[in-house]
Amino acid sequence: MTMHAFCRRLLGALLLAPLLLLPAAIGYAAGIQNVISLCYHDVGPDKKNPYTIRKEQLVDHFNILKANGYHPISVEQYVQAQQGLAVLPDKPVLITFDDGYQSFYRDVYPLLKDYGYPAVFSVVTSWLQSGPPPGIGPLVTWEQMREMEASGLVTIASHTHALHKFLETDTFPVEDTPAAVALEYRNGQYETPEAYKNRVAADLQRSQEVLAGNLGHPVKVLTWPFGEYSLIAVEVAKQAGFETFLMLGDDVTASLHQKMGIKRTIIYGSPGEKEFTKTISTANVKPMPKMAQLDLDYIYDESPVRLEQNIDSVAHLLNRSGTNIVVLQAFADDKGDGNIRQVYFHTTAGPVKANVFSHVVQKLQAAGLFVYAWMPSLACQWLVKDHPEDAVQPIETGKEGWYRRASPFSPQVREKLRHLFRDFAAYNPPFDGILFQDDVYLSDFEDASPAAKAVFRARFNRDMTPEALKDPEIQKEWARIKIRTLNDLTVELANEVRVYRPQTMVARNIYAPAILDPNGPIWLSQDFNDYLNLYDYTVVMAYPYMEKADNPAEWLQNLARAALSQPGAKNKVVFKLQTYDWWKKKWLSARELENHVRALKAGGATLFSYYPLNVFSSKDELLTY
Repeated sequence: MTMHAFCRRLLGALLLAPLLLLPAAIGYAAGIQNVISLCYHDVGPDKKNPYTIRKEQLVDHFNILKANGYHPISVEQYVQAQQGLAVLPDKPVLITFDDGYQSFYRDVYPLLKDYGYPAVFSVVTSWLQSGPPPGIGPLVTWEQMREMEASGLVTIASHTHALHKFLETDTFPVEDTPAAVALEYRNGQYETPEAYKNRVAADLQRSQEVLAGNLGHPVKVLTWPFGEYSLIAVEVAKQAGFETFLMLGDDVTASLHQKMGIKRTIIYGSPGEKEFTKTISTANVKPMPKMAQLDLDYIYDESPVRLEQNIDSVAHLLNRSGTNIVVLQAFADDKGDGNIRQVYFHTTAGPVKANVFSHVVQKLQAAGLFVYAWMPSLACQWLVKDHPEDAVQPIETGKEGWYRRASPFSPQVREKLRHLFRDFAAYNPPFDGILFQDDVYLSDFEDASPAAKAVFRARFNRDMTPEALKDPEIQKEWARIKIRTLNDLTVELANEVRVYRPQTMVARNIYAPAILDPNGPIWLSQDFNDYLNLYDYTVVMAYPYMEKADNPAEWLQNLARAALSQPGAKNKVVFKLQTYDWWKKKWLSARELENHVRALKAGGATLFSYYPLNVFSSKDELLTY
């Protein structure tokens, strides 16, 4: 993947961050939300490189900052304010330049002195030793860096020693995954997680040694290449002496990402006065998301040529329809029954149909889309294939749910799922989020597996029987235990993903009856208020035909009003509209879908998703509302 394609997806917002548990080994510091951080690269006349800006334009940018009352600050000021030791001026701006270009000393440094503006300058130490790769222009010298640092205006930062590159995956022989976050694939196999940790640690330690040897001291600031990092990388970076981290991303509400360092808006495409003014005025504004959920089953083809054609067709459809987030199926469901038998990514934790998820993700990201992984959990059939005792069981015969699932009460099931999600994060390039499939539920007649019965007996000191569950107090408390068990499972799995992909946002499907009916939480073991507290997005399955609503529009309006009556729901609840009637086996017309959108809006809804996506239809108007 080109740098252009990789960074393009970072130009938008990352949405809201969940209150998930995080590894305790690393300390996190709260970020400062009102600071605008700008990421520049080279300065010069090269009009072909979208990361190169002309000096005259940079002067215009500085003048715009000055004229509009912005106050550039140093990274040291940022850190002091973060620690409560200083107060920042109004409208603070952090100016940064990446990669170590000679143009910074030639063109930028004189401007910094003229305006009195501080800046951060990040260098790749291996490039300074052995020369930059092809396509990278002349670099600064150590003597020039020492001069700039001595001025007090320039903070030198590491851009790693040799991690500013992409690595290959095992599916397509293309360098497409950032080296700082990827398990390296070489000689037919991936490196181990321990080898990955050691590789990153050695690189960052080497960068510090080179910097200290030439500047006379180690540096405290580390700029992650392409804005990507892992919690493992953060841990070893802190051990190497780095204290502050520069990343990418405009959003101010992603709490974990905010705590990991300073998010920056990348300056791309040589923005003129109008574009730059818009950039700084909207840098901390979250765009309105619009989702579409895509079955990878629909576009996967064993023929690489046809697969590429299908991906391009889908990307074109999504771009025309105004969609900015695509939720991409990461599993195979060939039978269409929701019982998952294979996945589309490399893992040793389950059967793989084809390792194509990473390739499709990168193609969609290159088309300017954010990509969430639509992830299975309890419906993974291999979890119970050799251990039928781990399957969810009803308390009464004939009361089975609509998916065959593994019990969330089984420690063995939970460990296997943690392995699956850990592999997913480790072996795929950076993605933007995950959506938990709607298999994370238990009906009021479930779960009576041995593992669940053991928990029941430990809590109530009696065997689980239909008679015991008729006790209103036991029924209520057991429902709460089931809800908490499912919630805890999703938190565990999200944390496994975030070890390698800390920027990942989390969404979870919820059934409409869990919101509309007072008994819904007991029927489904899903609590809407818990969702609002735990996840970035609560994705409401607004399926009036699936729920056999007599008046679909009225049902949708009531659903929106009920959901949005809860505090904080407005910007976190996405209403997923069905575009297909599964009972009648037909696609909804444009008029029907328009009426459904209108009904939801009448109930206050602003965030929408669509499923399924009719990727082979020539009519894209179904997604234009």
